[in-house]
Amino acid sequence: MKVVLLKDVPSLGKKSQVKTVTPGYAKNFLFPRGLAMVLTSAVAMDLDVQSEAKKKKAEKELVEFESMAQKLEGLEVEIPMKVSKEGVGYAGLSAQKIAETLSGIGFKISKSQIKIKSAIKKVGDHMIVVSLPHGLEAEVKVVVVSEDS
Repeated sequence: MKVVLLKDVPSLGKKSQVKTVTPGYAKNFLFPRGLAMVLTSAVAMDLDVQSEAKKKKAEKELVEFESMAQKLEGLEVEIPMKVSKEGVGYAGLSAQKIAETLSGIGFKISKSQIKIKSAIKKVGDHMIVVSLPHGLEAEVKVVVVSEDS
């Protein structure tokens, strides 16, 4: 019996996948729990329409994120930080602070997308990587300057 999964089912498949299962498993386990429904021609056509819509949405997102990556690549951002007389920061520059700065100039970036190679604690230029969806990355130069007290 062919069924369409309505939710992720461990050891069977993910939502919207078509699976072949025994009639007893479908009637006694999947259907009562609302995990699957019988695959009919109408349901199959609906799945095709949904997959086409997902493809188009993914293509549109890819174009948007490629554009964002091009804008971010080589961007130079200046961030002030409290430092000692030797130019060493009292606290390291966090991914959160970098994400807030980038968001302030129009990029929707979360702190989890910021990849810092090593802790940023000194005044000067530092390269960071911004990870975007679809496997895209952009290198951004962060210029840490002394914050005037």
